Amino acid sequence: MRARFRRSTVPIDPADLTRRINSVSQSDHRNRQTDNPPQSSPISALPAELLAEIFIFCLPTDRYPIPTPADAPLLLTQVCSLWRFVALSLPEIWTAIHINYKGLEDIPATTLWLSRSADRPLSLSIAIDFGEKPQQEILDAICRHSTRWKQVRFDFRHLYCPPMYALNLAEGGVPTLSTFEFHARDVSNTNISPITCLLSDAPQLREVTWVDDLADTDTLLELPLPRLRRLSLAMEHGSLDYLEVLDQCANLEHIRITRPCHDALPARPPLLLSKLTSLNISYDLTEILGHLDLPALKHVRIHAELDKHSHWLTPQLWDSASFVSLLDRSGCSIETLWVNAPMVEDTLVICLRQTTSSLKELCVGGFGVGDATMELLTPHTEHDSWLCPQLTEISFDKVAGSLLTGMVEARLECAGGCKSLRKIRVPEGHPGVDRLREMSVQRKFEFTVDVISRKGSRRVGPRKLTFRKKLCSSR
Repeated sequence: MRARFRRSTVPIDPADLTRRINSVSQSDHRNRQTDNPPQSSPISALPAELLAEIFIFCLPTDRYPIPTPADAPLLLTQVCSLWRFVALSLPEIWTAIHINYKGLEDIPATTLWLSRSADRPLSLSIAIDFGEKPQQEILDAICRHSTRWKQVRFDFRHLYCPPMYALNLAEGGVPTLSTFEFHARDVSNTNISPITCLLSDAPQLREVTWVDDLADTDTLLELPLPRLRRLSLAMEHGSLDYLEVLDQCANLEHIRITRPCHDALPARPPLLLSKLTSLNISYDLTEILGHLDLPALKHVRIHAELDKHSHWLTPQLWDSASFVSLLDRSGCSIETLWVNAPMVEDTLVICLRQTTSSLKELCVGGFGVGDATMELLTPHTEHDSWLCPQLTEISFDKVAGSLLTGMVEARLECAGGCKSLRKIRVPEGHPGVDRLREMSVQRKFEFTVDVISRKGSRRVGPRKLTFRKKLCSSR
């Protein structure tokens, strides 16, 4: 899981928009030394409220907007006077920003951007390399708008020293903050305390992403864990008792946990998380699953975390025993299974047998899926002899056998007791791609075929385009 940037859409009142355009137009006409009238074009004839809707769709949907004249919304202010009037009178396009802070010269631009958002909810992302020096001015500038924070992302680096900043202007004043993402690199616990104090007073906080190169249990326990519905934890070093943290997360619906490998867990009663429906976990942490009870679980992702040493380390094969014991104990119905980890084919077969009655989407990477699996997924006259009749989507990063095309064709032609396959994703260069595409055409594209390029074959699933920083291995 990630802390995602979500663009909000707010209904536009045409009368209010016209009033704001007229106000900005008059002010801008007085302040601009030169003004070129907009050239005649079809888009210039559009009503202002329709042009405003188009401007909203010009904003990026997969990342926070960057304050650069090459991208919207700043780009929209440079086309002509009409576009500038509309853009400056439309707070909705100024409600999100990513600030890669370099120095005091960034503060006026940030302040102006935020002022253009009027009273709308804000989505903010800021990256600061403190360099062991105070950078209070920019934090004060954004904290003055804390009552409007909705989604916030902090990326802090190089804060070994005693307290180097404060969030006093925001403490107690984040009534609408619902999503918070924190990336820490070389940051002392003392310099994390202002953030945990701030979040403890965020009554609407429901989602937290915490990426720390050296996290610890005590720090995470200071977060308002009982309020959270979504939690993502990642680190490279340190000692974290995941079960102690999860014990405080009674309302959690989604969890993502990665690294580090933990010591053997002591015997304890299974921890019940009755609302958890989605689990994303590193394959070398799945021993934790043997200590959980997740009756509502439906969506599972098990992945291998790759780092700079992965090319020469021999990976440990994934053991599915804890996962299987979780399913037996919880009685849950898994609908989505995404596994990208080093394993043998027998391990995959065990997982498919365990989820056969409910599985709808299957995505496999990390090894070549062979004919043994294809044979088990192929419909036969004897219904009990084949697996996962409810599958509608299948993705294989690598294929080692020759039965894939036959399996797909048999599923498409199967009548009764088998859901119709809607999508298949196969690796580039697979000999059956052309035949699969013929099947798609024959069925009027109700069944689709996607090809996984070799360049991106290490990744199974959508790529995440957000402002991410590589984690440091030290604190």
